Amino acid sequence: MNVPDLPRPWEVAQSAPVIKRTWLIGVALAACGGGHGSSSDASIDSAFSDAPIDAPALPVFRNPVSLPDDQLALQAMQILGAEVPSASTTSCNSCHGMTRQHLAYWRALGETAMSTCLTDLQVQTRESALGMINCLRAMPEVATSDFMPQNLGIFATAARLPWFDYTFWRAYGDDAATQQALFITEAAMPHGDTVTPLTQSQFDIVAEWFTRGLPQINAFLPQDPEPTTCTPGISSDVAAHTAALATTGWRAVNRDNNMMMFDCAGAADPKQCLTNQALASTKTYGTTWDVATHGTWRILDDVTYRSAYWTRSSPDGRFIGHGVSATHSSMILDLQRSAAQVSVAALYDPGFFPDGSGFVFQAGTNNMCPISVLTSNPSSVSMTEPGCTNEPDIGLYQHVGKALDGGDYFTIDSQFVSDDGGHQATLRQPYTQFDAQASAYFNPFVFDGSSYVHGTQVRVPQAFEGDSVLSPSATLELTRISGPNSKQLGYVLHEVHAVDHGASGFSVETPEIARYCMSGGKVAFSYDERWIVYHHYVTADDAVELGYTGSNDPSFALYLTKGAANIYLMDLATGVTQRITNMKPGQYALMPHFRSDGWIYANVRDTTAIAGVLHEYFIASDAALLAE
Repeated sequence: MNVPDLPRPWEVAQSAPVIKRTWLIGVALAACGGGHGSSSDASIDSAFSDAPIDAPALPVFRNPVSLPDDQLALQAMQILGAEVPSASTTSCNSCHGMTRQHLAYWRALGETAMSTCLTDLQVQTRESALGMINCLRAMPEVATSDFMPQNLGIFATAARLPWFDYTFWRAYGDDAATQQALFITEAAMPHGDTVTPLTQSQFDIVAEWFTRGLPQINAFLPQDPEPTTCTPGISSDVAAHTAALATTGWRAVNRDNNMMMFDCAGAADPKQCLTNQALASTKTYGTTWDVATHGTWRILDDVTYRSAYWTRSSPDGRFIGHGVSATHSSMILDLQRSAAQVSVAALYDPGFFPDGSGFVFQAGTNNMCPISVLTSNPSSVSMTEPGCTNEPDIGLYQHVGKALDGGDYFTIDSQFVSDDGGHQATLRQPYTQFDAQASAYFNPFVFDGSSYVHGTQVRVPQAFEGDSVLSPSATLELTRISGPNSKQLGYVLHEVHAVDHGASGFSVETPEIARYCMSGGKVAFSYDERWIVYHHYVTADDAVELGYTGSNDPSFALYLTKGAANIYLMDLATGVTQRITNMKPGQYALMPHFRSDGWIYANVRDTTAIAGVLHEYFIASDAALLAE
């Protein structure tokens, strides 16, 4: 494909007169904590009215590149980290599969961004600058909502470059640094505060290749061989593992250590816990949620803000953590203090170590803190409290575990696909855009009595697998596996053999021990490692299983337009699954996970407003306890 004779409107921005002074907006690449609103219109207008004659000149968005298609393609793929000679090893490929389909997807997102959001590369007015920036948010009409990299596509790689510096200055004046720091934390790619961002010249090459339509992609990036079918199989190692962990796993250890579970009042049988929490069946919105013989759901809390990405809870069930969509922060609900809402200066991806010693969040000043930060009953958490540390090797969508018998703490991350469904109709499972270069990254830690100290990261190749989850004991890993067209084929269970070699660090091997052929979101392990739970978005294929005659059944029609999600419980040793919710159209039961004693926690995003207000519910079920 040749370079078009006439550039598209978004391809090149004209530069303004020569800049007469140095201008830099002080953007912190590290995430900023808490929510930040923009400056008032008056202060911004004042900033512009006081701007000197030699105010910042408009930088070019991108420069045209005249390389032949083959040279352009090779250089662009090297920059992105695709599987070509001399490719970068620390670029986009660290988190995303560089497959043909995924690159084409980024191109489509980028073209949408340019035709709907970045429509004034000349940035002619403040209103235009604000409009373009807000268009990149999860909720463009809410000026405090999160920025979404999906709204930029491949052009998220330009987020740290001068054109965006200028546009944020034009939009926010004196408040530009604060606003752009949030933008970089949430939308800039490659993600993180320790990555090497693309230079302007590198972005020019990448943008030129995408704008030309990815010429020569097939010549340099042949179709990866990938699995096309799923053959289920469970080795005897799984039953042996679950039998051993029944008496030695973190559920047993925490019980023997007298971990005080929320709302148990000393009950000897965990099934007697949470009796003070209202039954969902007594609420108008929850009348259908229980599935006969598969437990009952109870309401832990009812909130009117929108959570973001996943929810996870402390092993004692007291603290429930999750991101919050419109505040650039996270929230922890302290159920012991009547569900007190504790704002956290981080964005998403909460995790709690299985011994209850600490917790992890992503995109804050620090990402790991001891549990004492929460048990001190704070009104907010800055992530700078004593003992909190920042470990830059921990990637997004991390999960945590701790070896038994006093062993190390671990986190795991891998290639991932974001899953934040249920805010509007979500009618399919998350894609599995994992490629032949996919790997899991294991990070060991020790707790020195006040904070966590990081060891050497270990990379384990796992082609076409991602969304990795670590079991509480750090001895099992479960992944989603990709098939044709980035559709999930199933889940793969690995045993984790981590050997400590002292000063030289750990070696890690992850042999496959089971494969399960169903689809859904990321899983969570029970603390005895017998069960997993996951959510599954309702599609036409689920109609009969839900009790309808088929997808054409008139009573099923609302599911095809409003969507829904249900939670499933699976026995690892047998592969037998149970659906444990029956959600109405427009109700999404999501992010299920366990607390230490076997209760399942989850949250429900309900798209049907009550008196004009949307609600989310945090809920608990005894389904796994009844199935024992």
